[in-house]
Amino acid sequence: MNISAVGKFLDQPLLISKLKDKTPKILCGAAAAYGIYDTIQSPKEERSNRGIKNAIILSCVVCTSLISAFGFKIGNNKIFDGFVNLKNRNEILKNNANAVDNFLQQNKIPQAISDILNKTKTDILNIKDTEKILSVTPGSNGRDELFNTLFSKKEELNAKEIFKETGRLSILGLMPVAAGVLAGITADKITNENTPKSASDKIKEGAYQFLANIFMCNVGAAGALFGAERLQKAGAIKPLTPLGKLGVIMGGIFVTGIIGGSFVANLIGKKILDPLFNRDTKCNEIKFGQSDIYNERKPEILDMALHTDDIATAGVLSGFKWIEPMLPLMYTISGYRAGIGYRNNEN
Repeated sequence: MNISAVGKFLDQPLLISKLKDKTPKILCGAAAAYGIYDTIQSPKEERSNRGIKNAIILSCVVCTSLISAFGFKIGNNKIFDGFVNLKNRNEILKNNANAVDNFLQQNKIPQAISDILNKTKTDILNIKDTEKILSVTPGSNGRDELFNTLFSKKEELNAKEIFKETGRLSILGLMPVAAGVLAGITADKITNENTPKSASDKIKEGAYQFLANIFMCNVGAAGALFGAERLQKAGAIKPLTPLGKLGVIMGGIFVTGIIGGSFVANLIGKKILDPLFNRDTKCNEIKFGQSDIYNERKPEILDMALHTDDIATAGVLSGFKWIEPMLPLMYTISGYRAGIGYRNNEN
């Protein structure tokens, strides 16, 4: 199978728009299923309170994830635009029709390929059709313009745009985490299970999720890409392909986010948040580099699942636009864990 064809297939604006439309249903269904499962799995005497907590936390986190990504409107009035701005289906079909008509007017294309191109006026191309277009159209007049319309244009982000994109993705991730913390504390109060420890655990887990799994990873991604851009301009390295960018970004994510972010989040929890909540801690004895910084919240294999949002970040910065509609699903995981105050085996 042609890898390039798969990439182009995934980056069809029409497919991305369809993913966006499906995301709310998928996310709500997955959240409801997990909430029911988690409630049933809890001890019988805890199920009532567990069910209430799951309902409050999941509903708040899911709603916040969707609103932060896609915006919110009442009737025809847009209240908030959201941080994932994608074209609607009608606009995409109109752009496709204009691009295809202009391309066919400039070139003599085999009827079979012409039929495939005309298909984009009403429907999504499959991988086989995409591969045929890629193999037949090289050298055609207006090919780049056509592909930039039918498939998302790969944008070469400069340093300023890289950090702007990082800020957008970080805010997008922060909102569900903050919602999870507030919803978790509220749920504890409703079920009469609120304590200084439960509240501090949620705030600390929220800090861990945002710093270790979102913000610091985004900083690492942007920093690595910024460094590569500097080296490229200096002539030290060749221009990076999207896959090359992906590799550079994932390296930055691993070093700055997964390793550094975990340390910073735990250090903040012990040095700042524990004293605020009068938690018994020896934070003042902890020095940089000591392993006991991870005594309470250890990085674990399961945490790697939360770094799927980092792969999404890398994909967005590399130019793979199809990942953006999936971000609410990924950030919901961090928001939920913050809401239950997850501290490894203590929750």
